[in-house]
Amino acid sequence: MSKFKIVNLFDKIFVSVSIFLIIYAWLNFYIRNLFSTFILSLIFSSAIIFVLYYFLNKKHERVKLSKKSTDEMNKSFLSFRLTPKKEKLDLLYQIFSREYETKLDNGILSYVKDDKNHIVLIATHIDRINENELINLVDEFVNLDFDVIDIICQDVSQNINSNIFIDKKIVFLTKEKLYTDYFSKYSIFPDDSKIDTSITKLKFRDILKNFFLPEKARSYFFCGLILIFSSIILPYHIYYILFGSTLLIFAIVCKLLPKIKKNK
Repeated sequence: MSKFKIVNLFDKIFVSVSIFLIIYAWLNFYIRNLFSTFILSLIFSSAIIFVLYYFLNKKHERVKLSKKSTDEMNKSFLSFRLTPKKEKLDLLYQIFSREYETKLDNGILSYVKDDKNHIVLIATHIDRINENELINLVDEFVNLDFDVIDIICQDVSQNINSNIFIDKKIVFLTKEKLYTDYFSKYSIFPDDSKIDTSITKLKFRDILKNFFLPEKARSYFFCGLILIFSSIILPYHIYYILFGSTLLIFAIVCKLLPKIKKNK
């Protein structure tokens, strides 16, 4: 058994015990029979734990697939972006020629689709194309004999007017469209062997992150445990139950938060 599985097992035990104690404390406040309280707490906590981990696992699988696809898309586009122009054109020619009559002449890539002449412009140097940048990009090509101008780019401004040219249609091949409709569809990808995507991304909500650090779970747990048991033998039960339950919830969050973050 791997260390990772052992850690997961201890985390599940920790969360399960915390949930059981919270339910036990609240039921004991209303039901004074210890045996009945124990059995009911066991039933309710088991149901909550099953539902909690069922949805966590399902979400993890969905997000894992989505994240993997997104990472592959970002890596492919970054590789394409860093590729020299000639190699970009050669790669695109290889893709478009699979389905269309394609030409690559003097650094200009064109193809015919549905009896329309397309010209392909590469604008991967622009993070998000706005209307002014669009005019500058297309200006030198508007007088050429083409019906459609395909612009390969990372992203496009939301309110951009792509119909500013009367006799030319503008089609944006954004990062997502380029990957799904061309790279992935034809299984032709840019060389990404020199791209390292293992760089840790900057996390936000640092205050929340520090407040719920995994190593703080044990402190929250033991403090909550003391208050929960104090509620049984000391007066002001509701005070001890409330604060004990809160600390146990904090302990649960400390254990579950890293798993939730991995799913994002």
